[in-house]
Amino acid sequence: MSKREERVDDIKRNVLTVRIARKELPDIGELVVGTVYRILEHGVYVLLDEYGGMEAYAPINEVVQSWFHEIKDYLRPGQKTVFRVIRVDARRRLVDVSLRKVREEEKKEKLTRWKRTLRGVKLLELVAKKLNIPLETALREFGWKLEDYYGDFLSIFENVVKYGPDDLRKLGLSDNVINAIVEVAKERIEAEPVEISGIIRMISIKPDGVKHVRDVLLKAMDLAKKEGADGIRIYTIGPPRYRVDIVGKDPKKLEQILKDVVNLVSTEIKKRGGEASFTRVGE
Repeated sequence: MSKREERVDDIKRNVLTVRIARKELPDIGELVVGTVYRILEHGVYVLLDEYGGMEAYAPINEVVQSWFHEIKDYLRPGQKTVFRVIRVDARRRLVDVSLRKVREEEKKEKLTRWKRTLRGVKLLELVAKKLNIPLETALREFGWKLEDYYGDFLSIFENVVKYGPDDLRKLGLSDNVINAIVEVAKERIEAEPVEISGIIRMISIKPDGVKHVRDVLLKAMDLAKKEGADGIRIYTIGPPRYRVDIVGKDPKKLEQILKDVVNLVSTEIKKRGGEASFTRVGE
């Protein structure tokens, strides 16, 4: 095998072999991600990543901006970039694409979405392996349905980590599928920190009321830390109003911690002859 043939094989290995698009052929005008794998004098052959590596052709006049340039001034073998579909022959399964007809902002937006799509598909492939089914089957049976609901494949796993699997159950997925998705999400997705906040209004009419308020707030901070908050801040925004910010990666857990903090503050300050009320920030 020549070095050129080895290079072509390497390029093909970096293209998805599974069609993740729901239709077999792209539509005219559609933006597609293509991997350049063969450059000739008259044009470029690319592999369409979303269509399982389907071959498409970009004529030279749809690549170069002027006759003073060559195709190699714009594209290189193995490069992934965005093309616009300009012709489709469904009977012969031939697709022509254009590089020139893609605006820079369209390219950036499409490639950003593609990176998320690719990562999400890789995670879905791990789910399929856990279920011992091909990726194509996973896409047909639940992948595309989840993509419709969440917006893209990666959001499936991000939302499971952030909010749990309740939505998966509402969509009617089997326990085996839900468990596999949850396992992959926990293994591969790092939850982004979440912050919830509220305002506690606390009054003590005792001569040493300031000390009582401080002691109660310190107890509240200790409780939040013991219950697993990644961080908590309590600071005055003008006595007798104190803001509470609690940070963590599990929104449901944070809600419970905030509830426990408010209950502790209310109970403790009442024991000391004072009173407290709470208002959630953002509500």
